[in-house]
Amino acid sequence: MQQLAKINQWLSGKRLGAEIGAFKSPLPGISPIYIDKFPYFGNERCTADFEGEAIALPFKSNSLEYVASSHVLEHVANPIKALVEWHRVLRPGGIIYMVVPDRRYTWDRYRTPTPVDHFFQDFTTGTSAIDGTHIDEFVSNLDWSTYSPTTPSERVAVEKEALRNAYWSAVREGKEINIHFHVFEPENLRALIESAGATPLVGVRWELVDLVEKFPAESPSGILAVIRVKKHFTDWLASLAPLAEEREQTLLPTAKKFA
Repeated sequence: MQQLAKINQWLSGKRLGAEIGAFKSPLPGISPIYIDKFPYFGNERCTADFEGEAIALPFKSNSLEYVASSHVLEHVANPIKALVEWHRVLRPGGIIYMVVPDRRYTWDRYRTPTPVDHFFQDFTTGTSAIDGTHIDEFVSNLDWSTYSPTTPSERVAVEKEALRNAYWSAVREGKEINIHFHVFEPENLRALIESAGATPLVGVRWELVDLVEKFPAESPSGILAVIRVKKHFTDWLASLAPLAEEREQTLLPTAKKFA
């Protein structure tokens, strides 16, 4: 199993970590603290250990050895803000292990890969999930045969318009929406990671140590990116403290158990 082999390669021996948004498909071979923001997804109840989201994790700085996610980053309106947050909670040498969908093999196949400049614009303007910028692009270009294969062809236009209206209604009411805000291919994912690491404004230090296309082999619709975090001297000093004996010691005082 390619997924398990890669997890063993990059996360073996790492005890303290978090997985974001695992829902019903947690990554194999790890025992993280599970974090989620949604009580329900697709009308099914989510289970997790603590409340949190990609841009606001309930962990102390320099406290974790890894952050893992699978098919999460595309749901984040501000991906660089999320990656900065993951960098914050990791100790020097910590690992970001993430799988993102390759738009060429998903219902986003008709969309254009998000330009790297757009990611930086979202970061500098503080884009949040209460943002309608991508609603029309997302809905209009959905490959409905993959997104909702049981929908009769004569109903597709009606269903798309209903979906579009529901998202716009939520935005007008100031509610967060859950869509694929951005789409990825290996080239723009690599450029995002490398550009963020080279931009002082972002404030992260890391190296991309692995990038695998058509991942995992058992379901080859994703891209694996593995990032090893580097840190400044002050963060390195802070990380000299022994690893927490209990997982709960990594949590902020404000952390809330998942309802």
